[in-house]
This record gives sequence, C-alpha cells and structure tokens, in this order.
Amino acid sequence: MVEVLKGVHVIDLSEEGGLPLECYLLNCDEGVVLIDTGMLPSAIERIEAELRAMGKKWDDIKVCLITHRHGDHIRNLARVKELSGAEVMAHEGDVGEIEKATGVEVKGLKHGERLPYCGGIEVVHVPGHSEGNCCYYLPERRLMIAGDTLFADEEGALSPPPERYCLDVEQARREIKRLLDYDFDVLLVTHGRNTMRDAREKVRELCEKIGVA
Repeated sequence: MVEVLKGVHVIDLSEEGGLPLECYLLNCDEGVVLIDTGMLPSAIERIEAELRAMGKKWDDIKVCLITHRHGDHIRNLARVKELSGAEVMAHEGDVGEIEKATGVEVKGLKHGERLPYCGGIEVVHVPGHSEGNCCYYLPERRLMIAGDTLFADEEGALSPPPERYCLDVEQARREIKRLLDYDFDVLLVTHGRNTMRDAREKVRELCEKIGVA
C-alpha cells in the first residue's frame, strides 16, 4: 500500500519502456475518490490491489475524477464505471471528448467548484494541455493533484507539459501560474517524481524560470 499522505494513495501504473504513470485514490469519510484510470488493462488490477490493501472494494468508489481527456487517463474509464458504478466528473471543457471516447456519461465541472469529499476538493482549471485540463486541490491536506499540468523528472524537477502532448503549449505554460493562487505543500503529478514538501515554492521557481510569474 502506498499512502503518501493520510488517506491519499498513489498507484504506480508505469510499464517498462513507457512514461512514468500514476493515478490516485483518496480515502475520504464520504467514500473513496479515484482520480484518473490509467491506460492499459493492468491498471485495473493495480487499482483493485490498492483498494484491497485499504480494506475497500470497487463499490466503495463514489466518484471518479478525470484530470483531462487524454487516453492514458481515461482508457479504463468504461471498465471502472462498470466495476464501481461511480459518478464520473471532469472539467466541462473536456466532457464531450471523454464521453465520445469512452461512452461514459460525465458530469461537467467548473473552475472553483468544490466537491464535498475529504474536507472539500476544489477544481482548478488550467487549460492548454487540453481544453478542460484541471487540477484537484485539497486545502485541508495542502495538496495539489496536478495530473499533466506539470511533469517531473526522476529527481522531481518540474517542467511544463511537453509541446507534443499539448493542445496549446503556450497557454499550458502560461496558465501554470494559476497554481500560485493556492496554498499547497505537496504536489502529485501523473508523470514523474512527486513533490512532497515546499511544492508551491518549486512551482513559483518554475514560473520564474519560464517567464510566466
């Protein structure tokens, strides 16, 4: 079981030869929240193993939050929905593409919307990587779950998402500064090493480095 903060579980979905890849489970009093679903069928087994280690089952997942529409985040969504029955949510900018790709009904979220799990999960819209790309902010844990808004290397050095993966790379870089409006100490990313302390300061340093502060 990989619990990086109280009630916050990181699941390694990486496959040999591919990008590092993670998704997240939040063990909230209101039920379990899954963030993103991975890409390969093996991700389902790994999510199930983490649930089992937590003493939970698929039907304990009440909500599946999607950070954005790319396949490595949504390809298992139909199977997750089948197993859990969870309500699926994403920023409204990506809802249409996610539904088209997966056949799953998705509730659209707006920037600043707050969901009643784990003391409140706030939607932070950061467009550019995709139209509806977003982060999920947990103020009680001072945690920002960034998805692909930021990438990190093996040492944890942060960078904007690579141009080849972005709908609008300049917007994706420019909008990273939105994260500085929030008080967070921990940053979880999908691709790369997570930042477990002083994360906001490291994001500020990145914004200064790329000229968007």
